[in-house]
Amino acid sequence: MKRKLNFSWSCLILLAAASSAHAGWYEIENYAGTIGSLPVHLSLQTYDEVDRNEPGQWHVDGSYYYDAHRIPIPLQGKRQPDGTMQLCEAIEPASFSDSPKVPAPSATHPVPCPIALKVSGTEASGEWRDGKNVLPIALHQVGSLNDTDPQHLRVTGVVEIPMWHHTKTHLLLGVYESSKDCPLSMVRLRLVNIKSGRIDREMTFPCGAGIVATPIYANVYRAKNPRYVTVISQGGYHDMGDEKDVAVEP
Repeated sequence: MKRKLNFSWSCLILLAAASSAHAGWYEIENYAGTIGSLPVHLSLQTYDEVDRNEPGQWHVDGSYYYDAHRIPIPLQGKRQPDGTMQLCEAIEPASFSDSPKVPAPSATHPVPCPIALKVSGTEASGEWRDGKNVLPIALHQVGSLNDTDPQHLRVTGVVEIPMWHHTKTHLLLGVYESSKDCPLSMVRLRLVNIKSGRIDREMTFPCGAGIVATPIYANVYRAKNPRYVTVISQGGYHDMGDEKDVAVEP
């Protein structure tokens, strides 16, 4: 099912489709490594070019998951000029019109912002704290993309984006690539079985998919039907974005 994009989340959406030659707003770094002894994958989005010399420049969005559990955890945080970040674990938005919410401290979740991270080149290190335990973080970069300069668009490595939304049985990994005919797009959506880690299915999309929502992690989100997800693409009425519900569960 196709429909025009609802722009009630206007503060987090940029009009996407004036031209694929125009500068974008994605500055993404993907990492793999460990928190303590536990393997993790982590993706971070910063806003140096979009919000240059503005307070929003230091905002960080992100998503990470433990390899053994494969449930994405939204991240919201702040970055200092020296590359130090404080990252909070947030709750997946209930709908596209919402943004992730960081829960207040509670007895079961006493430290909402457990990740302190310092990025240096292609490495990142820091600590994860929950009020009782302190675990070291060691990460190395496995992929990156930056489309803020249309003359030097850069996609390095395999850029798999763990979307904030996941289904009951699948982690959703958007695979982003660049080619001569399509500067940047989510070319595939991998459905990773949460229990087994197996890729159950890989869905393909035409150029322009997954590059509309300002946080890249929101380009695939919860549909009304739990068997479906909604994928955002360029196009639609006056090039203001288009939504398409696609079936991901039997």
